[in-house]
Amino acid sequence: MTEPHDFAPQIVRYLAHPDAPPPALLDLVREVLAMPEACPLAKLLEMKQRIDADPLASRPIGLVYGGATKIKGYVFEAPKLPEIRGASALLDHVGEQGVNQIWHKHLPVETPDDALHPAIIYAGGGSFLAFAPAKLAPTLATAVERAYTTQTLTANSVAVAASFNLLELRYGRLYPNGRQGEPYWVERFLVDCQDECKRAALLAYYYPPEGVDPGDTSDEALRRRFFNRKTFGELVTVLATMFNRRRDERASHGEPRSLPHYAMMPWAEKCQSSDVRPAVLTARVGSDERLLSASSARKLAAGRAVKGVEIGSLASNLKPWTVPEDLAARSWEQRWLDYLRSEEGRRTPYAGDAQAHSANPARDLADIGAASKPGRYIGLIYADGNNIGRLMATLATPAAYHAVSRALSDVAQNAVFAALARHLRPVVAKDKETEKQRPVHPFEILTIGGDDLFIIVPGSKAFEIALSIAQVFERELTGRFKDLERSVGLSVPTSQSLPLRYAGDDATARELRDFLPSVGLSAGVLIAQENTPFFFLRDRVEELLKSAKKRARTSARLAFFGGAVDFMAMKSITMVSDNIAAFREEAQGDHKESRRRLTARPYTWAEFAGLLATVRALKQARMPRSQLYRLRRALDADQGDGVLVSTMEYLYTRARIGKPLNEILLKHIEQAWCYPSVAATGRIGMPPWSPWSKDRSDKDGKPAYETIWPDVLEAYEFVETEGLSRTAPEASRAEPPVAEA
Repeated sequence: MTEPHDFAPQIVRYLAHPDAPPPALLDLVREVLAMPEACPLAKLLEMKQRIDADPLASRPIGLVYGGATKIKGYVFEAPKLPEIRGASALLDHVGEQGVNQIWHKHLPVETPDDALHPAIIYAGGGSFLAFAPAKLAPTLATAVERAYTTQTLTANSVAVAASFNLLELRYGRLYPNGRQGEPYWVERFLVDCQDECKRAALLAYYYPPEGVDPGDTSDEALRRRFFNRKTFGELVTVLATMFNRRRDERASHGEPRSLPHYAMMPWAEKCQSSDVRPAVLTARVGSDERLLSASSARKLAAGRAVKGVEIGSLASNLKPWTVPEDLAARSWEQRWLDYLRSEEGRRTPYAGDAQAHSANPARDLADIGAASKPGRYIGLIYADGNNIGRLMATLATPAAYHAVSRALSDVAQNAVFAALARHLRPVVAKDKETEKQRPVHPFEILTIGGDDLFIIVPGSKAFEIALSIAQVFERELTGRFKDLERSVGLSVPTSQSLPLRYAGDDATARELRDFLPSVGLSAGVLIAQENTPFFFLRDRVEELLKSAKKRARTSARLAFFGGAVDFMAMKSITMVSDNIAAFREEAQGDHKESRRRLTARPYTWAEFAGLLATVRALKQARMPRSQLYRLRRALDADQGDGVLVSTMEYLYTRARIGKPLNEILLKHIEQAWCYPSVAATGRIGMPPWSPWSKDRSDKDGKPAYETIWPDVLEAYEFVETEGLSRTAPEASRAEPPVAEA
């Protein structure tokens, strides 16, 4: 078990800054940070008197919090992958190495400059939090904002600083009116909760921990609410509120913040990448010459540099700015190679490939699409941890913040690398510049920041990779959090079993069903052709993630804290003209008034594993695809909310299709999906329909139904089956004669 990081020495230095602190101060700081959660008021007042009597301990301590804002607008401003990659790399560089260098410069320590400064609680995933001397904290916040602008020119950022009392580092905000008077403690809170004018606001702010009924307003429940909130995490909430206000009001909480702006003059030529700023230089990309703004040129230079590609004349055109020296050394490509050389990575199938260590990074989406079967399809996986923000807000100490953020970052990176190494292999692609064949790594990591990630993989591998990432993330993070319960007092909820819509015998689905995660990962998975505009794909996969997180919140109300997934396989851009919700409402009856839903998305991860198992079983059995599509059309033949016509068509087809396929449909469609919910809903499914457990379906006694059939068809081409001959004749050529109903 890793020992928690000790921030007490840095707190002591900054309380006494710029003088050397006495040894007794360190003992006092450690005593404060180790105080119990439910501290009696008398003991709290006693400690306050001791702190007030010490001229150094009574000084304020600074906290600096910040990061980039409007990240998507900066990263995805241009549709070209090299610039997207470069923009993401530059933001990561400033948010991690840049912040670290600022602290090393202003507050030197004995550790090497490239090591994380001991005062930084966390830095990564688009934000940072660090201790600082109270007087120096505003200067450091301003330096961070300037670092973002200096390096990127156009990225927006916010950094704020605030000072707190030593006792507040343990118990959050204690003094409503400055630092004077008696601390606001549980006794006053209980009295205020009796005041109808204050009650609603107090209960909203002091929200209950997981497992406590929000409607319980007994004294004991209110005490648990109070102490759940009165931790170091409350200070982070204060800083986050300041951050949001400064983002919206540039002169709030510090000197006025300057926003980068480049006027587009009538006679200026537009940047051919961003199309919003004047072009100032010419860049050669392969055989192409492009007019670019300085910001777009920096993104391009950084994007090529992290791939180990020469940037040519860009280097001289961009002077005096240069690509940061350590950008490539800390790129995701380099971290991937380091993983393959690690003890864990060497045992993976990917590392065993002869070309694994000599392969080049993918230069564009075509390299990634070349590894898909069917070809030229890419898969976007956009995933995010569930309820992480609320968890972080209740962490009791700086050490807990440091440990949890480190665990999130390590586990997310390891989950992605493990999934890629399991399901992918290097592929041979043609270099457009040299016309030579070269091995490439068929994926692109745009970001792995804390608990969220955005990667691009071959289309036919996207489902399996997303499932593997979720498995590793939820299992490893739950294990790490259990260790942190003992080391830093982390409190995480305990999951309860969730009734599933899938009752098949797939091993992965059973494993996920039996595992009860403390923290879940939700994801959107979008498969599309490689030439689809990237900004369109980004918006759609973000919709899918929001849909998945909505399903995860529904599960959380049943005390199951695992994640969920929503997906879409988009054969053409014209499938979705507005957004996915509107498309599903129109094409699949997914709206409030409907009692017949032509999809079962989104799925929990166990259900998603079952769906993939169902698709594999149908493909292995050589199920005639023409019959699959014919049954899909039959689903639309029902009138109103009825399902009788399509059910009869399905049963007729199953009876006529032959014994092997009959048994496959019976096992993997009916027994796995249509009948398991009898105990939960009291209604049996009408295959291929399952009872839809929707609140409104029981109000007037009329049942509601959903079906996985369109989901199976949508995923069918993009689920690979081990051992399935790709040269076998089309199954539909030898299909048994089945008459149209």
